[in-house]
Amino acid sequence: MRLLMTAAAAITVLTACNGAPPNEKILTELCSDLFTGDARSEGMISGDASTDVGEFCACYAAQTVAGAENIDLDKEILVIMTEFRSADNLDVEGAADRIETGLESGDIEAFTEQQFEELGDRFQQLSRDMYDNGGSCPTP
Repeated sequence: MRLLMTAAAAITVLTACNGAPPNEKILTELCSDLFTGDARSEGMISGDASTDVGEFCACYAAQTVAGAENIDLDKEILVIMTEFRSADNLDVEGAADRIETGLESGDIEAFTEQQFEELGDRFQQLSRDMYDNGGSCPTP
C-alpha cells in the first residue's frame, strides 16, 4: 500500500504543477530512467530496435501520447518499476519480478498483471517496428 501511495504522489507531482513537462517528456524520462544503466536491457534495445535507449524511449513516449489511452497507466507502471530498480539496486528483469510478486500478493493494486504484460508487449512490438524501420521511430 505504501508503494501505491508513493507512486500516486510521484505522478501527482509530475503532472500537477503549472508548467510541468508534457506527458511525452515525462514518459521519455521514466523509460530512460528504467532502462539506462542496465546492460542487458540496453543490449536488447540496441539489437532488437537498432537504436539506443534514448531514441527508443523517445519513440515509445511519442507513440504512447499519440495513442492517448495508456499515458497515466504507463506512468504508474514505470514509476513503480524505477522505484524498485533504484531502491533495491535491481536490473529491469529483477524489477519486473518484484512487480509480478506485488501483483500476486495484492501489494500492488494500481494496475493488473495483464496491464503490466501489455506494456511489455508494446515495448517488444515497438522494438520490432523500429528494427524494421532501420532504427527510426515509425509513424504512429
